[in-house]
Amino acid sequence: MTENDIKRVAGYVRVSTEEQNHAMQASDIRKLAELRGWELVTIVEEKASGAKLRPARQKLMADATAGACDAIVVWKLDRWGRGSVDLQTSVEDLITHGVQFVSVRDNIDATTASGKLFLQLLAAFAEFERAQLRERVTAGLRHAKRHGTRTGRAIGRPATSAERAPRVHALVAKGVRLPEIARRLEMPYSTVHRLRHK
Repeated sequence: MTENDIKRVAGYVRVSTEEQNHAMQASDIRKLAELRGWELVTIVEEKASGAKLRPARQKLMADATAGACDAIVVWKLDRWGRGSVDLQTSVEDLITHGVQFVSVRDNIDATTASGKLFLQLLAAFAEFERAQLRERVTAGLRHAKRHGTRTGRAIGRPATSAERAPRVHALVAKGVRLPEIARRLEMPYSTVHRLRHK
C-alpha cells in the first residue's frame, strides 16, 4: 500500500492525566487528514497513564485489521506505544494486516521510504531492548545461583518456547492480540506468532 492507496483513516489520541485534553492531538490529526484528502472515519480517545492495558487502542487495532480503515494516525509515537518493543510489535501487526501507520508530529508515514527506514530502525532498537532485558535476567539468575536463591525453575535455565506455549494459547483463547501477548510475555512477536500454531 502506498500513500495514494490510503482513503479512510482512524485517529488515536491518548492523554496521561485528567488535566490534559485531547483537543490539540485531535485537531492536528484532523488537519493532516484534510491536507492529504483522507476520510477521517473516527478518532478514538483514551485516558491512560502508563497502563499496560489500553482497551481503546486494542479495539481500534481489531477494527482496523478487520477493514474499518486503511491507516491509523497518531499525534506522536509516545501516544501510541509503551516503548520500542510495544511500538514495533503493534505497528508490525497493523502493517501485516494491510493497515498503515502515520505519526503527525514525528513526520512518520509507513508508506514512504523514510517511514519504512524508520520501522527497520525501530525493529533494531526493539531487538536491542530485548537483548538488554535478556542480559539483565541472565545476570540476575547468575547472582541468584551464587547466593543460593531459588527460583520457580532450575536456576540459570531460561524458559523455553515450549514452556511458554500454554500461556500464549491461553491468551489467544481470551482474545488477546499477538502484539499484546508479545509485550506481556516479553517475547519477540515472531515467536508468539509461531507458538500460536503449535
